[in-house]
Amino acid sequence: MNELNSEKHNLILKKFVDSGINLTPFMLDFISNLNDPVAFTDQIIREVSFIPTFNGHLTKHILKTISNEEIQKALNRLSMKEELTLSYETSNKRDTTIIPLENSKNLSETSDKEQKHHIISKDFKKIKAESDGTKVHFQESSKSYKSPEKIVKEALRIRPTESAKSSLIYKPIAKEYSFEYDVLKDPTGKIYTKGDYDEFYELTIDKFNQLSKLMKNRGDTLSATTINNVLRNTKSQEIAVIGMVNEIRKTKNGNYFLTLEDKTGKINVIIRKDIEDQEIIKTLGRTILDQMIFVDGTYNPGENGKKGIMFSNNLTKIDIPQDFQPEVSSEPLSITLISDTHIGSKEFEEDLWNRFVMFLNGKIGNKKLREIAGKIKYLVINGDLIDGIGVYPMQEEDLIIKDLYHQYEKASELLSEIPDYIKIFYSSGNHEPVRNAIPRPAVPKKYVEPLINNGVKCIGNPAVIKTHNVKTLVFHGDSLIDMNQLIPGLDNNNPIETMKELLICRHLAPIFGKKTQIAPVNKDWLVIDKIPDIFHTGHVHIFGMGDYNNVPLVNSGCFQSQTDFMKSFGIHPTPGIVPIIELNTLNPSPIDFKNH
Repeated sequence: MNELNSEKHNLILKKFVDSGINLTPFMLDFISNLNDPVAFTDQIIREVSFIPTFNGHLTKHILKTISNEEIQKALNRLSMKEELTLSYETSNKRDTTIIPLENSKNLSETSDKEQKHHIISKDFKKIKAESDGTKVHFQESSKSYKSPEKIVKEALRIRPTESAKSSLIYKPIAKEYSFEYDVLKDPTGKIYTKGDYDEFYELTIDKFNQLSKLMKNRGDTLSATTINNVLRNTKSQEIAVIGMVNEIRKTKNGNYFLTLEDKTGKINVIIRKDIEDQEIIKTLGRTILDQMIFVDGTYNPGENGKKGIMFSNNLTKIDIPQDFQPEVSSEPLSITLISDTHIGSKEFEEDLWNRFVMFLNGKIGNKKLREIAGKIKYLVINGDLIDGIGVYPMQEEDLIIKDLYHQYEKASELLSEIPDYIKIFYSSGNHEPVRNAIPRPAVPKKYVEPLINNGVKCIGNPAVIKTHNVKTLVFHGDSLIDMNQLIPGLDNNNPIETMKELLICRHLAPIFGKKTQIAPVNKDWLVIDKIPDIFHTGHVHIFGMGDYNNVPLVNSGCFQSQTDFMKSFGIHPTPGIVPIIELNTLNPSPIDFKNH
């Protein structure tokens, strides 16, 4: 222990202290002598934190479960003396060489001779103080993957010591708080339709009215007039209009030609390719039909009965303010956002799901992970909880549970293992037994009664949930694939960029008539009328986290491996990555249950 106060020893020890892992001076020396001790320390912390029976004491037997080849070679090179020392630490004798890092007062219970073998209390306190404020990253992971069954079998061969207590006691802070939530927006019971022409017309008019109101809330659009007023002009003049994109294309000269429409008429607009503000050209490249835009410029009336045309030098979408400040909670609680579990499918990743549930119950994870788990008060399942029946051709071949009710029975069984102090919201997706067109109602009670009896709150899609003052917009994400196919640069494997576009145009399914089915109801539930504090989507099975103008964006990935249907869209799913957001800070903590 001559190097205890060295920078290398201090850094390694600090990492173990932060993670609630105890180790002897002997083990500290062993790790410090590896080729890259800091990197190996990170790997050891990650892997042992997911051993269910790990009691907080790092021993040779624990290190034997680590997947790294260099660690295993170093263990094999230990001398006979070192072997005896390590085996003594894990024998049936009372452990007198390890101090629980959360209970350093145990030093006083040992003899002076024994204290020489301990990490001295003042050094522990010094390193513990240095570790305050250390930021822990959870997305880094080892390359190997062991099933929970294999980990458990290996861990059960480890004989636990008698002093595994203080740092592993699980006291979830979320349990101390009552539920405080409200469903602010839910289409369930309010979206009846016959599919008549008049209902499509009413939907379009409501969409226009809602979006134009949002556009007019911006101070720089107050000069806009109706298209009919513009067309009445007989002289050239500066004008501004708000309208929906009816047509957009490039001319032979590379300029942009648009037709805008409002409730009074249509107008043609030209935007030159050599416009001074090239950001407008980029905006045009991401503009699609049925989006609302604001343009201003010069209107030239037509001659000899021809229609006039507008030459624009400015174009903007509704967007959200750059200085938008989302609401936060005053309580230290968190919300977990998942989707696309597809229970009943052969590709359902039940092992990863079980790890996730064990994490929620505080049964796996180091001190930091348990602190994160203990703050979770709400869980949102954003559609496709089950795989459903008859959703796509030949689906039956992909099912392990081929009865809808049995799929929900299995789902209820799995969800019942989640702590009851966590409120679960379940929003319908395109695999649920409801209509495919959006907006969707909540799944009927006859299917989900076992879930309801377990306290699950079933809601429609899209929906807005307010939890401890934080508003989360929940949208399954049906339109993401359409957007990615229509707009150059967007990709199914990067859903965050697509989510930004939805916020910019303030609509969850901007274009009408593509693969996304939109129900003709008299109110457009897909308008983003209120800016959310969190925006959550799923559907594409790709995990993503980001932000746009201070709004956290989450696409929650999935718990299903790749299917043939996903392959047809070029989607490579990322199962088992769970996004968690602190409600009091909106800081994210994604945890990868597959690569730890």
